[in-house]
Amino acid sequence: MHLQHIMLCLTAFLGLSTCNRVYVHPFNLLAYSKSECDKIESQDHSVEKTFSPIAIETKNNEEKKIQMKVEAVDFGPAERYLVPMVGVLSFRAVAGWWKLHKSENILIPNTDFFRTIMSFYLGASGNTSRSLQTFLGLDDPSGFTNCTSKVNGIKVLSKLKNIDQSFCSKDSEITAHRRTACIFVSPNVQLSEKFVQGLTHTADNLYIRAVDFKDSAKAVKSINEFLDSKLPPNTKNGLSSIDGTINFLYSSHIHFKGKVANSSLIPNHQPFWIGPSNEVLVPMISVTGMFPFTEDITTNQLLIKIPLCDNDFLLLAQPINGNTLENIESSMKWETYLNWIENLYKIQKRYINLSLPKVKIELSYNVQDLLSSINVLDLLGKNADFSKMSKTDIKVGKVINIVDFELEESDIDSNGESNATESKEKPVEVKLNKPFILALCEGTSKSLLLLGRVVHPTNSI
Repeated sequence: MHLQHIMLCLTAFLGLSTCNRVYVHPFNLLAYSKSECDKIESQDHSVEKTFSPIAIETKNNEEKKIQMKVEAVDFGPAERYLVPMVGVLSFRAVAGWWKLHKSENILIPNTDFFRTIMSFYLGASGNTSRSLQTFLGLDDPSGFTNCTSKVNGIKVLSKLKNIDQSFCSKDSEITAHRRTACIFVSPNVQLSEKFVQGLTHTADNLYIRAVDFKDSAKAVKSINEFLDSKLPPNTKNGLSSIDGTINFLYSSHIHFKGKVANSSLIPNHQPFWIGPSNEVLVPMISVTGMFPFTEDITTNQLLIKIPLCDNDFLLLAQPINGNTLENIESSMKWETYLNWIENLYKIQKRYINLSLPKVKIELSYNVQDLLSSINVLDLLGKNADFSKMSKTDIKVGKVINIVDFELEESDIDSNGESNATESKEKPVEVKLNKPFILALCEGTSKSLLLLGRVVHPTNSI
């Protein structure tokens, strides 16, 4: 009886404990806690420390740096909550860019774009802070507007880093080169030290320099020379002019390089149709094996998933049966992408011989233009409040994101073994020899690292 009594009490205790568990919305893992809010409210903001950037001409090798550890990342609720937020915003951005540049290459670095906006959120106050939080899709689901309804930008940036690191497993055929961020401010602008410390979560190499924007021609020359010294050789930074009335300019650069496992380079350049009657000869990659592949006659598009390692893969979409890329793009959104992924997981793999172009594209775009294309230019406009960034009235100029993407052949797969499949049947011939949609994906979380359109596989626009 005594044992039965103990078991009964234990069962009751466990049941009570289970019933008392409170569901925590993932938003609250990114928001300020009550204790953090109390600390913020108790601080004397009039005595905050400031950071004085050194002049751009100064030779100084001491920089703000963090190191990216190449290791597996355990995706928690906060990361899983952020993934669709990043995805939805990326599709919104790409849709605007598609309309502006209908016949050009487009590659939006999804998490980097999200991270760029979050960097400005770190320094934003009042309505600007709320508008940026809403734009990022991170509004409090309960609708409250107090301190605990605001996301903690540093927490978000750390989770974005985890998402990025999920693509960087040791055996991956994707190489994610270090991210470099540069901020240029007028000599009279002192930045909040807290803001600068928060920015160290955004890049592996962070440079902050003082530049005299009033002499715009000299400023452009000085900034370009500085970027040339910090970015990979021959990087096109996209800076040709500066508005002399601004006092803040932002630039970031990321380089991705992927290899198609067990593929080889076709000896002679092959035709790629950049238009109905416009053919160019480009290097092409050939790979034969079992791949998730479908030709959807309902939507008239070809979908194929190309593994780059155990987890990372490319998702490629190309119009067929007279369909156009513009038609596919017009209906694309985050849910479309999820449906593509789900369908490719369901279908049986097919034995195919795939020919696809070797891709080398470098793109530089001004986030301000992108925001204008989706009618939210005022987010970083002249009336934006960045008083957490500096006591000086911040006037943001260009916000430049640079993405450098390469896709090439690889004689062996990520495990050092051939992944070609022996088969008596003749492989289905599939040629990606005209413009297509490209998405760089992580399999476990369905994260999108890169999204866009390849019109000319070897042309930097």
